[in-house]
Amino acid sequence: MNRLTWISPIVFVVVMLGTVGVAQLSGAWVTTGKQVVAAGKLAVDDVKGSMTLQVAADGLGVTVDDLITLINPSDPSLLTPATLFKDIEALVPGFDLAAFREALRAFLLGRASPLPTPSASPTATAVPVPPTTSSSGGVNPSPTATGTGTGDAQVKGSMTLRQVAGTYGLSLEALVVECGLPADVDVDKTLRDLSAENPGFDVEAVRAAVERLR
Repeated sequence: MNRLTWISPIVFVVVMLGTVGVAQLSGAWVTTGKQVVAAGKLAVDDVKGSMTLQVAADGLGVTVDDLITLINPSDPSLLTPATLFKDIEALVPGFDLAAFREALRAFLLGRASPLPTPSASPTATAVPVPPTTSSSGGVNPSPTATGTGTGDAQVKGSMTLRQVAGTYGLSLEALVVECGLPADVDVDKTLRDLSAENPGFDVEAVRAAVERLR
């Protein structure tokens, strides 16, 4: 009787360990390091920082690539199946596990929506410049430089002839002629490039042409 008393617990433990071992070999169980999780039975809220991407993918019944897509890193190669969720914040600035769980929940419901790239910044939008009123009471469609002398025209080498003409309200054809350039010149090339292709032409020539045409 005494022998049965201490043998029974041992037999129970051996049977349980053997069952888990067989299940792990067959892929029916997934170990997170702190708990044993049935494959495909992991809940979204069970995803913890101490869990690897591979363990989470196995437990959720998805692929590691699915999880990386939801995390949406700028460089996917930074994440591997062995990456812990708690380490992702250092690899992907702006990553938040709580926000990831919500994206994961939507993905599992069929409404996949990748997290926004953490490093992305809002795109600046151009602010329209209000028209200015001339001395005669009329409204100028766009502000232009004033004064005389070639130094007043704010023409830069990075601008094109088309941009210069539009900035100062000039005829593009007249500007080309005034600059001494051929009629078939590429008006969408930068003034810097045109200077290299046309000897004797430079940005100062454009500034002078603008002043003469204004």
